[in-house]
Amino acid sequence: QDNQQFLWGILDQLSKQTSGRDANQQKIGDYFGACMDEAAVNKLGAKPLQPYLDQIAAMQSTKDLPALLAGLHTSLQTGGLFFNFGSNQDYENSQNVIAFAEAGGLGLPDRDYYTNTDEKSVDIRKQYIAHVQKMFELLGDKPELAKAEAAKVMEIETALAKASLTRIERRDPYKSFHKVDFKGLQSMTPAFDWSIYIQKIGLPAQNTFNVTQPAFYAELDKQLKALNLEDMKTYLRWHTAHAVAPYLSDDFVNENFNFFSKTLRGVPQLRPRWKRCVTLVDDQLGEALG
Repeated sequence: QDNQQFLWGILDQLSKQTSGRDANQQKIGDYFGACMDEAAVNKLGAKPLQPYLDQIAAMQSTKDLPALLAGLHTSLQTGGLFFNFGSNQDYENSQNVIAFAEAGGLGLPDRDYYTNTDEKSVDIRKQYIAHVQKMFELLGDKPELAKAEAAKVMEIETALAKASLTRIERRDPYKSFHKVDFKGLQSMTPAFDWSIYIQKIGLPAQNTFNVTQPAFYAELDKQLKALNLEDMKTYLRWHTAHAVAPYLSDDFVNENFNFFSKTLRGVPQLRPRWKRCVTLVDDQLGEALG
């Protein structure tokens, strides 16, 4: 608490200072000032999402998905969009860092939330669907459409979840290590052009991948072939809104908090805005603040 208040003092002062700041002080001061301007954020509403939503709306066919996902993954830093892709140490040789294609695509924390049949899990799924519907309504969709969209999101995520490893299976590193070359990766998901995706995220050509969950990618390919374009856009719109919700206007922030923090984790109330803004600066411009 003392450290946060100390950082708050530094950032508050720099956000109000108009001259004499070096480059780092200017960056963290302007960032904090923008974050704390709640009136401006609330006035914008969902507008900051619009460039991403426009990209999704512009999709002409599923062939556009690899390029679109590359941009969204890079910009939003979320694994909620169909899968996770990144890098990690090669389990066989820790001196090498290789590409990892991992499971993802879920809004709820993991597989169990979709498959458990106890009363609490069933209730959480109902509340999750209601939350997704509300988010679509905040994007401007009418309630009847938003309800159908939320049901479709749940259908897609449930299929991906059922093809994912259980919590216990994920504890076994051998179950999460399946090394393939580029042809091997492409053969797992013929409906997704990995060469375009890899190029668009800015990587040189890769020929070594760890596909952590092959069964998941088999289901992903099945989904990509089965989904029509509008259903795919619905899924992408939801996960884009979900990724950005904590940084939008109060209606998005509160709706996101009420489900993901209060309902899922039992957090009683949202932290004050200054604490959230200090945390954001520390996370994203931590070296400059340090």
